[in-house]
Amino acid sequence: MLRYLRENTGNWIIKFFLGIIVIVFVFLGVGSMNADKHNKVATVNDQVITFSEYRDAYQRMIQRLQEQFGTSLDDELIKSLNIKQHAVNSLIDQKVLEIEAQKLKIVVSDQELKQDLLSVKAFQKDGVFNIDLYRRVLGQNSMTPETFEASQRNTIRNAKLQRMVINGITVGDQEAQAWYSFNNAKASIDYIMIDPGTFSDVFADEAQIRSQYDNHHDLYMSEPKRKVAFLVFAPGDFEAQVKIDEISIRDFYNQNPTRFTTPEQVEASHILIKVDENADEQAVAKAKEEALSVYEKAVKGVDFSELAKAYSQGPSAASGGYLGRFGRTSMVKPFSDAAFAMKAGDISQPVRTGFGWHIINVTDRTPEAVTPFETAKVGIQKELAASRLQDLAYNKAEDAYDAVLDGDSFEQVVLLAAKQPVNTPAFTAMGTELKGMGISDPGQFAAAAFSLADNEISEIKKIGNNYYLMHVLEKIGPELLAYEDVKNEIAVTLTADLKKQAAKKAAESMLQKAGKDVDAVSLEKIAADNHFKVQASKMFTRTEDIPGIAGSVALAQAAFTLDEKNPVYKQVVEVSGKFYIIGLKEKQAPEATAIADNLDTVKLQLETRKQQAYYSQWLAARKEKAEIRINTDIIN
Repeated sequence: MLRYLRENTGNWIIKFFLGIIVIVFVFLGVGSMNADKHNKVATVNDQVITFSEYRDAYQRMIQRLQEQFGTSLDDELIKSLNIKQHAVNSLIDQKVLEIEAQKLKIVVSDQELKQDLLSVKAFQKDGVFNIDLYRRVLGQNSMTPETFEASQRNTIRNAKLQRMVINGITVGDQEAQAWYSFNNAKASIDYIMIDPGTFSDVFADEAQIRSQYDNHHDLYMSEPKRKVAFLVFAPGDFEAQVKIDEISIRDFYNQNPTRFTTPEQVEASHILIKVDENADEQAVAKAKEEALSVYEKAVKGVDFSELAKAYSQGPSAASGGYLGRFGRTSMVKPFSDAAFAMKAGDISQPVRTGFGWHIINVTDRTPEAVTPFETAKVGIQKELAASRLQDLAYNKAEDAYDAVLDGDSFEQVVLLAAKQPVNTPAFTAMGTELKGMGISDPGQFAAAAFSLADNEISEIKKIGNNYYLMHVLEKIGPELLAYEDVKNEIAVTLTADLKKQAAKKAAESMLQKAGKDVDAVSLEKIAADNHFKVQASKMFTRTEDIPGIAGSVALAQAAFTLDEKNPVYKQVVEVSGKFYIIGLKEKQAPEATAIADNLDTVKLQLETRKQQAYYSQWLAARKEKAEIRINTDIIN
């Protein structure tokens, strides 16, 4: 059992279970001399952050990552993301906010909390708060109403505190106009491109290649290698031992009804007339009037798909408003309620959601369907058998590893397991030499082997569906590769570098020849004098690549430093290994109508950004003044 827990500590459920074990040990008095110390993860101005708070925060982060990464989430990824430190930091932030809220006498009334809970859609049934659903959802997330409500009270309090802190931070029309103009101004350039690939007479000679090899031995070393012996415990080895009876299959079917139920679905298209969720009554009424006009056309028989292409402002307009099939929870509630109240062929009057007004056309309905037991039976049998085979393979591997823990040698473990060990050839960290040996994932196998010390026996490693025990036989260090073996590789790399140097030198020479009065010399003359040609770009903004030149944002930004008095950039710019001399062709400011049309959106974006930045600075300043102590023994 302990081996299973150690092997699967990347699983959030196991981490939660281990967390419970730790807490139980503390309550039982194990390590009681240090219990107080180990229950404090951190203190902020003498206010304690407890281990249980840390554990819960850590588990919430792990759950979110589990949803995001699925089976890709393992111990190595969790460690690289530094989740432990993030969990502690988030708790410190919360504690600092709690202290500041107390200073400012910010409280959350029971009525405020109640209204917040009643508004959560996840707790609503048919648009009304449902206490049974509330408890069930919390139970599914391992929370009690008491812990959730305490958390929500903190969330509401923090939101009130944030509003107080950022109150008064606004963005004026002039600032928004300047920002929009700066980021949406366009330019085009004339340019000379000097491509190192055209310098065909430049190449590395024998002396240069040899010198490169002799002076840079560290670049021409072989990769380190390993040789290991391993035992593999595969689920397929135990097939003769597994029989799944009808009762087990029937129990699984009955205990997992949602697995075998396809919810009711509708197939629909829609036409969206956008209006902001917080728009004033006049804007809402105007958008509804436009939606009603389209609705009248639809009910009079005008093709719905063509109407969507002509009038819809949603992303599905190009496909005639088609949304495909969807269940009740796939769309926002007002839209879903309307669609599921319609019959196939119906067209709805405009329906208001947070996105705007929708005209919905339901084209088909599919009732809820339950897969019969006899149909599901074979799949369930295979799933249960696979699970039991996996358990048997792991248990056999665990028995072998227990012998390792008892101090047995690998040879003794082999005898106990009654399996034939496999010896690998020497392989690198990528594991390419292991292909063809039947190893589930050679790369993962190699990575595990390289983490072991000389003569060490690994813990149980799950690779694919198999379990492995590895024993390092030999560690082979890097060795200097023979000159003849790397000569061609050096020649290619060195020649490319020499061509690049030649191209850069040629470009810089062209600018130098133009002299101090480079702005008075046309780019065409510079090109003609050096047997190059001038090319012209299309328009671009300062934050995007120049059309036709990948990875050229830096070049675009250089172009925006140019004007009529200084039309030629004074330095050679390298982009993707090529060199550019550029001159300004044209600049365009955004049209006044575009600035006016986007003003409200830009003001909202800038205001949100400024408020977030100010709030982050405010919180950082409060943390700087607080006395914060972290118990690194726990998080390390």
